[in-house]
Amino acid sequence: MVSDPQRRHLKFWFDVLTPKQVNFFKPIIDGLRERGHEVLCTSRVYREVEELASLKAMELTKVGEHGGDSLYGKVKASAERTRELIDVVRDFQPDCLVSFSSPEASRIAFGLQIRNVGFNDSPHAEAVCRLSIPLMNKLMCPWIIPINEFTHYGIAKNQILQYKALDPAMWIKDGRGIFTHQDLKLNPAKKTITFRFEESKAAYMSSKPDSASLLRVLVKSFGDCNIVVLCRYLDQLESVKKEFGGSVTVIDRVIDGMSLLMLSDVLIGSGGTMNCEASLLGVPNMSYTMHNILVNKFLFSRGISYKCTSANEMVKLTRKMISDKSIQKTIKSKSQKLLLQMEDPKKKIIKVLESNK
Repeated sequence: MVSDPQRRHLKFWFDVLTPKQVNFFKPIIDGLRERGHEVLCTSRVYREVEELASLKAMELTKVGEHGGDSLYGKVKASAERTRELIDVVRDFQPDCLVSFSSPEASRIAFGLQIRNVGFNDSPHAEAVCRLSIPLMNKLMCPWIIPINEFTHYGIAKNQILQYKALDPAMWIKDGRGIFTHQDLKLNPAKKTITFRFEESKAAYMSSKPDSASLLRVLVKSFGDCNIVVLCRYLDQLESVKKEFGGSVTVIDRVIDGMSLLMLSDVLIGSGGTMNCEASLLGVPNMSYTMHNILVNKFLFSRGISYKCTSANEMVKLTRKMISDKSIQKTIKSKSQKLLLQMEDPKKKIIKVLESNK
């Protein structure tokens, strides 16, 4: 509870839309509640978010759903969610919205004159940025992203605050693995390769990689390894189960990604949050798409993540990462050094949220 009589009780509304946001916001939400503030967490119907939030003991009020991969579906779902969400927000009467650039939440906060503190490490996601960033009172982002990547969306420089950390540092610094090989029915005597499917329904995924083809090559080339497959959507999950059956371990429930990475020898991902997590944990990893986004360029430049552009390159890199102990040691050393240089952004974020400016 609040121990400082000078501190005002505030009501915070978090709109939590992705698994990354569950991980990132959980320590902040816990910190705010410990300091006596009230928090409402809204979300939408989305398998990965719902299950991870349950795993992390984060209570969510679900409003609306993901719009799928069609433009019509996205617009319709967004409009319907905004309409349903506004009554929930009006009843709660928050002092401040906190989100990772939620278009629906930003529109409501603007209309109801609620302070809006947003986060973003993906200026390449143009649709989301254009719909949310101009409406923010403050935008917070990792220090590696130049401020001018956001100002062209219509926010002033003095409204942008940076923290010296990549977002996964929020939950990696004090994180602990909660799974064993046995929990996931993996043979501990074998090397483990984790394959993560891409965010195929995101608006920024204009060209989609042929992930299934890459997985076919991986299964053919590494039959002596545990191959773990993580899907994002039910259609991906059903397709993988149907084609690959018993030749891979398909995770059909949402699990703590960091724990899985701690059991993995290599991650082959789509350049999203899990690649960044692996990089900061010192797990050899590569991305088969999203090579030009700023976070990935930074990870490549530091030698803690690699990019692959073909199935052949993927196989060569995987073999090297599995067998070459010098590469494993170098990546681990570089990642540990980088992580130590990063701040814990939670304190800075809570200070900004409580400032009410």
